[in-house]
Amino acid sequence: MISDTAAHTAESFSLIKLSRLISQLCNVSAKPVILFIDEADQAGNNKSFLEFLGLLRDKYLKRRERPTFWSVILASVYDIKNLKLKLRPQEDHQYNSPWNIAADFDIDMNFTRTDIEGMLISYENDYHTGMDIRLMAGLMYDYTSGYPFLVSRLCKIIDEKICEKDTFPDKSSAWSKDGFQEALRVLLSEANTLFDDMRKKLSDNPHLKKMLYELLYEGQTFLYNTDDNVLDIAEMFGYIRNDNGKVMVANRIFETRLYNLFISEERMRIVLRNNTYSKAAHIPMA
Repeated sequence: MISDTAAHTAESFSLIKLSRLISQLCNVSAKPVILFIDEADQAGNNKSFLEFLGLLRDKYLKRRERPTFWSVILASVYDIKNLKLKLRPQEDHQYNSPWNIAADFDIDMNFTRTDIEGMLISYENDYHTGMDIRLMAGLMYDYTSGYPFLVSRLCKIIDEKICEKDTFPDKSSAWSKDGFQEALRVLLSEANTLFDDMRKKLSDNPHLKKMLYELLYEGQTFLYNTDDNVLDIAEMFGYIRNDNGKVMVANRIFETRLYNLFISEERMRIVLRNNTYSKAAHIPMA
């Protein structure tokens, strides 16, 4: 068995060796080197990953002495300040900010109504469906608030699935208000990566789930306050928006999907509770 001291020495040696390799790589490169780390939030609970970020931060601060990456990009849902390190077996966490030198990213990634119109114009130039572009763009924006995945998914469903239905024999009939409503029904009932990820995040963040449940299912009102950790996380995931100082679900599709989820879970709780009572009523007396 390796002792704690030996394990720590091996770990420290690995980081030192990695640091030297990074310096060697950046030193021989003819151009500045940029490190791009995808799915960074998936490693946010990993001690080794956070120590690696600490190593990169240390090298950046000493970049005049030792060559290092020109820039580091973390592709992630989370802000780097929200990366959490589990310190004990219990659910105790603390915030870890390996870098206080992170640059703000203030670009709104949602599509505007004009952006959606531009996409549909390009599509129309290729397929000549005769759709009412302004109408279709307005419907998509009203239901998605410009959320890129939802806009793209609706377009894909209309183009590939609605056109195959008997009631919509061609693209011209599919790219209509009725075709959009049918695509919306398909989207709200399907399993996709976005909705699967939403369920996982609600499961991993019970306080977030409770807040959304009270907001939608119980009609509670929440004041928009980014100092609130739960609201901060909800906004980071794109689930809520600021509506004149009050918290609102980000778009109508999220609202419907979440509401359906809460109704389904509530019905299941009732069924399980009734089954429990029914079994208890049939327990034979000694």
